[in-house]
Amino acid sequence: MDAKEFARFFGGFSTEKRVKLIRTLMEAGRPGLSLIDLSRKTDLSVIDIGIAAEALLLMGLVDIKIKGENKMLFLNFDLISKIFDEAYHTFGAGRFLVAKEVVEDDPSAAPGDTNTAADPASPSS
Repeated sequence: MDAKEFARFFGGFSTEKRVKLIRTLMEAGRPGLSLIDLSRKTDLSVIDIGIAAEALLLMGLVDIKIKGENKMLFLNFDLISKIFDEAYHTFGAGRFLVAKEVVEDDPSAAPGDTNTAADPASPSS
């Protein structure tokens, strides 16, 4: 997965409403939830869910199907797993090794200092 794909998929998590939908659909599991049940569980209006779900649908993160009189929303668990698995392998523990190399190459850094602006999430910060 290249940087453009990561940016596109992680953009799916760019609003609180989308994150609520993803989290709630994840908790519901593969059976998914109806639009009404999703509204009840998230305290979002059906209109807000529709707007957020449309963006997630365009990214392939959710699927919408009609079952009887209900619109059902389903999380694409396979794609979610792929995104986070590839992100871990691409940006996982290796990002701390790069930060240490930067500190070792920086003569102004204190000995053993791994707290750099390049990686504020470093475990030593």
